[in-house]
Amino acid sequence: MTDGQWLFTIFAALYLIECARWVPGAVWMIAGAGRSWRVRRPLQHLEVAGRKLLLLPVLPPLRVHLLTLPWQFVPSTPGLEHLPQDGGAPFLIPWPELAPKAEGGLLHLSAGHHLRLPDEGTATAWAQRLQGWSGLGAEAREKDFLKHARQSLDAAAIAAQAAALCARTRTLRLLGGVIFLWCFGVITAVYRWLGDGYEVLIAAGLLLLLLWVQAVVFWRATRKLDAPVKHRFWKTLAIACLPQHAMRAADLLCHGQPITAHPLAAKGLLDDTAWLRLARHFWKTIRHSQAASAALQTRALESFFKSHSIALEQLDETPEKQPGSAAWCPRCMAQFVDAQSVCKDCGGVQLKPF
Repeated sequence: MTDGQWLFTIFAALYLIECARWVPGAVWMIAGAGRSWRVRRPLQHLEVAGRKLLLLPVLPPLRVHLLTLPWQFVPSTPGLEHLPQDGGAPFLIPWPELAPKAEGGLLHLSAGHHLRLPDEGTATAWAQRLQGWSGLGAEAREKDFLKHARQSLDAAAIAAQAAALCARTRTLRLLGGVIFLWCFGVITAVYRWLGDGYEVLIAAGLLLLLLWVQAVVFWRATRKLDAPVKHRFWKTLAIACLPQHAMRAADLLCHGQPITAHPLAAKGLLDDTAWLRLARHFWKTIRHSQAASAALQTRALESFFKSHSIALEQLDETPEKQPGSAAWCPRCMAQFVDAQSVCKDCGGVQLKPF
């Protein structure tokens, strides 16, 4: 490989690193801009230190992203239920043993049981809420959870947050796209056709000018934020010097905000087909859950669907029958030959015959 090819490869690798985020596996990301939004999830089979890899949209036009979380903590009569999002069995913590404490992004629930959350703000908010639940009666806990569920499913709130984020990062995303095309398109073409001459130096100088403009825009855009950007000066300096940081400058405004929204709150952002697929996933997961709090979660979802005129019949689906199958699991949609058995992968969910 030539020196130019090595440089191109290194720049591409550094850019991909900037597009990667390590987040808890329960996170659902809503990425897009304007009327085009999509759901993304972390890679479930790649985990490092309790976090999984989530790749942001790579190619221009660059997008904003919002992180959402399903309900992970639900009160029940015997104790707090921690609901894993990987299909595992719920973990019950008796109320006398519950001792919530936030330590950075780590939320300690009891002795020997903790959970990694996306950021310190989210962990602190949940620690405070769980401390409040431990001092309430069963009815008051359920009432407070239903209130939290309504807030987390507020479609208008997440739509307004997405619109504000798009407006705040519009110039950063536009310049990021220009820098991407200049770095991987213009300079590459100039080097390819004109060789290592003064033309490449001129193109590199214009790239540096674009980086400085992006740094100024970033510094001004982060002056008045509800959640200040940590290490703002050093990040601005990196944007002014390194193309990969300048391309992803808008992502820094998407980070650091406490996560309160449930993925289903993105109803006004996703198209009808994508949102219905999402609704069916959560409906069948909760409806056929073995958790003691399943009834409470079902009430919260039914209230949400009713407020949006979504008939529950729309959420029930039957898979296409495979040859030799006699029944299917209504939660994971796996098919079975014996209609009298149960789905062990889903904790003993009763099968439905075709």
